[in-house]
Amino acid sequence: MAEAAKRGQRIYFFGSAPGVAEKAKAKAEQLYPGIEVCGVRNGFFKESDEPAIIEEIKAAKPHILLAALGVPKQEKWLWKYKDELQVPVSIGVGGTLDVMAGVMKRAPRWMQKAKLEWLFRGMLQPKRAGRLMALPKFVLKVHASRR
Repeated sequence: MAEAAKRGQRIYFFGSAPGVAEKAKAKAEQLYPGIEVCGVRNGFFKESDEPAIIEEIKAAKPHILLAALGVPKQEKWLWKYKDELQVPVSIGVGGTLDVMAGVMKRAPRWMQKAKLEWLFRGMLQPKRAGRLMALPKFVLKVHASRR
C-alpha cells in the first residue's frame, strides 16, 4: 500500500462484514499518506448483486482490487470475473481488511515472524481449525514435490 501511494495507484477494498472495509480504508489513509482507496464494498451479496458490483468496481477504475471474501470464495470470484473487472491486479486477501479495521486481533509478533498467524486465527476461531489444518499439509506437499 505504501508503494501504491507513491505510484498514485488506486485500490479498491471488496469484502468483509458491512462497515469493515470503510474502517480499513480509514486506517489505510492514516498509515499510508497519499493512498487512494477508490471504493469499498462489503462481502455480503447474492449472485444477483454481482453485475452491479462488477460495474461499481469497473467505474472506480482501481489499479489493485483487494478481495476479502474468504478462501476459496475470493479466488473463485476473482477468477470468474477477471476479464470483466478490467483490473490489472486482483488479490484475495482473506482476513486482511478485518485486521486493518481492528475487528480481528493479530497474532503475537513471534507467531507472525514464524509464519504461524494462521494457527493463531485457528485458536481464536476454533470452527476454522479443520480448514486451517490443510495449510501445513499443503506446505509439506510443496516441499515433497521439490525433491
